[in-house]
Amino acid sequence: MTEWLQAPAHNRRTEVVRLFQILEEYLHRLKTPLEKKLIFKKIFPQQPFAPQQLRQTTHYLLQAIENWLIYQQGSVDHQAIILLKTYRERHLGRLFEQQYRKVLRHWEQSPYQNPEHYFLRWQIARERYAWDSTQGRLQNLNLAEQEYYLQISILGFKLRQACLSMAQQQVSNQQEHLPMLSAIIESAQSTEYQQIPMIQLYELALKLYLAPKDEKHFAGFTKSFGQYAKIFPNPEARDLLLIGINYGIKQINTGQALFLRTCFELFQQGLANDLLLEKGKINPLTYNNIAGIAIRLEELEWADHFLDHYQSQLDNRFRKAVYALNQARIAYARKDYTKALRILSTINDRDFIHQMSARILQLKIYIDTKEIAFAINHIRNTRTYLVRKKNKGYHEHNYRNILQLAESWCRLPSLDKTQYQNWRKLVEDSSPLTEKEWFLELKK
Repeated sequence: MTEWLQAPAHNRRTEVVRLFQILEEYLHRLKTPLEKKLIFKKIFPQQPFAPQQLRQTTHYLLQAIENWLIYQQGSVDHQAIILLKTYRERHLGRLFEQQYRKVLRHWEQSPYQNPEHYFLRWQIARERYAWDSTQGRLQNLNLAEQEYYLQISILGFKLRQACLSMAQQQVSNQQEHLPMLSAIIESAQSTEYQQIPMIQLYELALKLYLAPKDEKHFAGFTKSFGQYAKIFPNPEARDLLLIGINYGIKQINTGQALFLRTCFELFQQGLANDLLLEKGKINPLTYNNIAGIAIRLEELEWADHFLDHYQSQLDNRFRKAVYALNQARIAYARKDYTKALRILSTINDRDFIHQMSARILQLKIYIDTKEIAFAINHIRNTRTYLVRKKNKGYHEHNYRNILQLAESWCRLPSLDKTQYQNWRKLVEDSSPLTEKEWFLELKK
């Protein structure tokens, strides 16, 4: 940043450079607050304090920083198109042709094929058309080429936006009209555009929202994602991956265990390609989901390695509790109930999901070890906790179902097969119920 401010093309005021250096030294390095009068004295040591002059210098610095930020965000592609347009407008034919070939070659060599990629290709075609038409070349103008790349980019933008909107609607339960959605889907399904991997993948992702009961769409999505994930920048590939993972987890939570392996493979792809880390951190929910699916698939050694390898990537606020909770889950899977209970006793995290996950695991241990009195008392305490806890979200229904069914099982007469079968039927019909598989394995 200092080099930017010192360049005459960006700033000609030495006081602006000095102000930046002072702020950088005291606020960022020394972590020491500064008063305005002291700042002014350091910039203008021979002058009396003038608030207006300080505000003006601060304003100039802000402008320079904003210009630097804009420059940092400006893509090479955007700058290349501006240069191509400049050569065309100045009628510099040789330079235009050189730049055109350079930009086209850069586009062809790009590893990405997302909506922005095709939009850039349309911009290149548009500049070619503008140059040729001004040179009197009215034959064989590239109108069809422009239409083709524009249509691909528009389909990509619309499909991507539709996926983002549908994802948000599922979280907020707020329905929003998506203009032209039917026409976009119909066009995307045509043979011409299904050959474009980006369109194929986004169209399959959208079907996970529009036709969630049709499992073949998920199979198609996971196959396409495995083939084409690398044609997207990491943030965009992460969004697509999460669409697939969230769909799979939703199906798992409704009792469809067949989705476990596919979800596990999607998580492994995400880890292998650094798609599940944001700024070097892994979300605690993602960490829990990965460990949970690995445990249910009995991939316990893999889960052990995962917990240790990614522990440092968890936020400091949640690290201890999340790591301990998943260690307890692995100990439970190995039927080392003493170790699991010992680890659970160390968890004091106030997070609702972490607290309830620990409580449910503790309940399962009591029931598995036939400690019925402990189990019933634990259910009573957990219900009290649920009543007192605010902002429970959509998870509350699932937890209440688990507690109700667990208490019903505890109170079943040992030799009454009819009541036991009625209880099993209630388990099968209950939704949501994340512990359905465990309940159905219980005997009485």
